[in-house]
Amino acid sequence: MKYKISKAEYEALDAAMQALYKAMGDDFVLVVEGLPTISDDLEGLRNQVQTLLTEKKEEKRKRDAAEAEQRRLQEESQRANGEYEQLYTSSQQALEQERTRLAELTANIERRDLTSAASKVSSSIADGENAEILAEFVQRRLKIVEGQVKVTDASGNLTIATLDDLAKEFQQAPRYASLVRGTQANGGGAAGGKGGGATKTWDQMTGMERVELRRTNPAEHARMKAAAEAK
Repeated sequence: MKYKISKAEYEALDAAMQALYKAMGDDFVLVVEGLPTISDDLEGLRNQVQTLLTEKKEEKRKRDAAEAEQRRLQEESQRANGEYEQLYTSSQQALEQERTRLAELTANIERRDLTSAASKVSSSIADGENAEILAEFVQRRLKIVEGQVKVTDASGNLTIATLDDLAKEFQQAPRYASLVRGTQANGGGAAGGKGGGATKTWDQMTGMERVELRRTNPAEHARMKAAAEAK
């Protein structure tokens, strides 16, 4: 007796034999007590397959979620690093700009202090344009050290001399005698000078002679200058 027969074979059987078979799709299978039917096997197999598929889907879902979280953390880390680098670069640029501004401000303050100190020294021993000319030479002997104006020697080395000491040095130096207040120019060639020298015209006088004339005889200096400019 066959376990599985076709529909044609089933119809060829008598009624007693047909009672032993059960329809299974297009075929018929022998019903045996205690023996699971194909439908039961198929149902169990389907259940197992469905369980495996469900587990596989859940495993894939968890794996995809873990990979997505890893990508998110990596992107956040890269973004954070990029923002840090940008912030660091910006802060360095701002710091460099501030350093440059501070250096320029310090340089301006030092120039102002040097100019002011030089003017103070020259004004104490000379007047007007003479003081302005003398201040240029005085400033060469000054230096800013730790925010303070210091006096140097002719070679630029620091000394313990004060501004008053420097003023006395310039006042007594023959080189600057024609600029210092109360000092008479030597020689008979200067305008208004004595000793037999002939008086020079404005055009014949040197720049130093004109300075000396303005110091010793301001009125004559103004008269000669105005006359020369009126020509």
